[in-house]
Amino acid sequence: MPSTHTVVMVALLPIPIKNGNIPQKRLYEQRQTTREVLNKVLRRVLQPLTFKQNPNAESGYYDILCADGNFRRCKPVLAVWLADCPEYSELHHLERHFCFWCECPKNEPGDYVPSDKQHPRRDHNVYRTLSDANTTAADSELSSRHVHRGCKVIQYNPCIMSDLPKPDLLHTMQIGMLDHLQKWILHLMKTHKRLDKYNAIWLSVPAYHDLTPTNESYEQVSQWNGKEMREMSRYLLGGVTQSLRGGGPAQYPVFARAIERTRALLQFYMYARYKSHDDATLSYTEDALHRVHTFRDVFLLGRAGEQAKAKVNALRTDLVKKRKVDEETTAETWTLSKKWREMNVWWDYISHQIDISQEEDADFNFPMIQLMSQWVEQIR
Repeated sequence: MPSTHTVVMVALLPIPIKNGNIPQKRLYEQRQTTREVLNKVLRRVLQPLTFKQNPNAESGYYDILCADGNFRRCKPVLAVWLADCPEYSELHHLERHFCFWCECPKNEPGDYVPSDKQHPRRDHNVYRTLSDANTTAADSELSSRHVHRGCKVIQYNPCIMSDLPKPDLLHTMQIGMLDHLQKWILHLMKTHKRLDKYNAIWLSVPAYHDLTPTNESYEQVSQWNGKEMREMSRYLLGGVTQSLRGGGPAQYPVFARAIERTRALLQFYMYARYKSHDDATLSYTEDALHRVHTFRDVFLLGRAGEQAKAKVNALRTDLVKKRKVDEETTAETWTLSKKWREMNVWWDYISHQIDISQEEDADFNFPMIQLMSQWVEQIR
């Protein structure tokens, strides 16, 4: 916290005007200008770390006034950079929606990768060499690695760029994966008609010590902050478990997998919050991550994007039209009971086809879930 005086405000970064109602070419130029402005500001902020301010200092060491009033021979270096995914992309000149820690292919971030079989780490020294070369072949190589050409200010500081990102509970877990988990649970509750029960259980959570009860149902909360996510994680599994009690035989395996996926993700978050680790706790963290991926398919339909939804709506319209044509040609020979049976069978078929279409277009390929697989290595 600022009140503990462990953080000192050095500069306020400018926020460029965001204008989405412009042509794609102009939008690309605007983003390029934004990156250049950010680099120029950061170059000025980080200038003292390049040691050009004190050329007489031997090997970069010089006297620095410390908090206790004494001078010490110090060599300040850039060691940590905390940011969310878009900020890391801008900082490292990467294309959006790609991992900034490793060179993971675009279609594989959602796959489970053990800590001993990670993708190659990003080598920013290679990127700098290719960018300085300024040739067609070098630009093509940068493009294949999803890196923009240009100067990155932190390349010229005495630091290891690939080691700057650190495990970030706020951006990766609290307003990241836990927020995604809530959306997946909401979709599941709506699909199986358990949302009213879920809201009732949500409102029934009592106050306990430092746990503040909510006065709004789950649906009424429009946005969550990090503190609310941290408190919610303490009773989310209980609420999901109670909401999914009962049901038919076809729902039992779905509900069980949803509960296990929720438990695994919350366990990973709880282990990640430990202030110190050893081999045992890191193995528990890795096991929780493995179970997150094992039971992930239960929330797959909740990952369907806007294009998938548009495709589903077009498919539903087409199937309904076909159904009306069939009904007009054969309805005269149907009895009332047969008509209801045929209608129920047809709507079950439509629902099944829609689910298949959504599963084909849904995936878990986004950088945030990829960052979870790197935490054990980063902590070590």
